[in-house]
Amino acid sequence: MFAYLALAGLTNGALYALVGIGIVLIYKATGAINFAQGDMLMVAGFVAYTLHVTLHLPYLVALLGAVAACFVLGLLAERIAFRPLANADIISLVLATVGLSFMLKGFGRVVWGGLGDYLSFPPLVPNDPIMFGDIILLPQQLVVTGGAVLVIVVFALFFKFTSLGRMMQATADNRRAARLVGIRVDRVHALAFAVGAALAGAAAALMAPITLLYPDIGFPLFIKGFAAAVFGGLDSLPGTLLGAVAIGLIESLAGGYVGSGFVDVSAFLVIMAVLLIRPRGLLGSAALRRA
Repeated sequence: MFAYLALAGLTNGALYALVGIGIVLIYKATGAINFAQGDMLMVAGFVAYTLHVTLHLPYLVALLGAVAACFVLGLLAERIAFRPLANADIISLVLATVGLSFMLKGFGRVVWGGLGDYLSFPPLVPNDPIMFGDIILLPQQLVVTGGAVLVIVVFALFFKFTSLGRMMQATADNRRAARLVGIRVDRVHALAFAVGAALAGAAAALMAPITLLYPDIGFPLFIKGFAAAVFGGLDSLPGTLLGAVAIGLIESLAGGYVGSGFVDVSAFLVIMAVLLIRPRGLLGSAALRRA
């Protein structure tokens, strides 16, 4: 049982990492939290469903379509909810992204809500369990975990080896210095929102075969990704990855050994505990501020 719960926790943790890394990426580049990140994920999940189930396109096409849809949504979010308020106080930015979140939720209800409250996405591989002695592995979980790890690796390579990735890093480290060397910070902000949203889109397409889709699915997943970011440090990508794995394992093991009711509250407990003991997170900087 432990091995099964651990694998389930790692699978969930990999998905939370995609959401959390997108949150951290936007925060590092702009100093703002995109509270619409979860609802972008919801829209991406329904886009993948429409492409794969309704239009019968291959799953890879659905995955790329979901990522592309979220990329565009991220650009629109930066243009509509962030750029006009870039120099405003943080409360205004929070309210703008929360408002966008409700708009996307309403859009999801209008477009896909009539199809039913919960939509099932067909599995990508046969669901017959794989046995290794007493250990039970589900092929679907292995596929999802492997896909999430691949996306994270591609994202890390993008940061390390592309000029756009390096510009985003430079802007995140010091926006004033980035402007002085000629980097178009406003374009980097737009790219940060777009890439962060695209990561949520990848998480949605990977998550869809192992869960049910419904218009309110975004907020719980945003909370889990945000908890991972707070756990590891809002300005630390490695810390967020560590936090996502920790939260996935905590909620899976607690749900299996303590009770299923603990699964939905574990992320909130993690956020409260970390903020009380180490407000900057495990690997966060000593001070977090807008440059």
